[in-house]
Amino acid sequence: MNYHISDEVNAAIIRLNDALCTWERSTGLESVLIIRERHWKHRSMSGKPGIPDDVSDEMLLNTIKE
Repeated sequence: MNYHISDEVNAAIIRLNDALCTWERSTGLESVLIIRERHWKHRSMSGKPGIPDDVSDEMLLNTIKE
């Protein structure tokens, strides 16, 4: 995971990813989380961070079933 300079932001992202995992297990829905700042980004899919850089944001968004 690409850690944010703020410990509070890191903790919130971890809690959000955990909540998304739980939600997805109970609903069968999928999610993509993308947070960008000038020199930092966080991207996760289905509550799991670590998306490779060669996967674009657009590719991530296209994986969500409608």
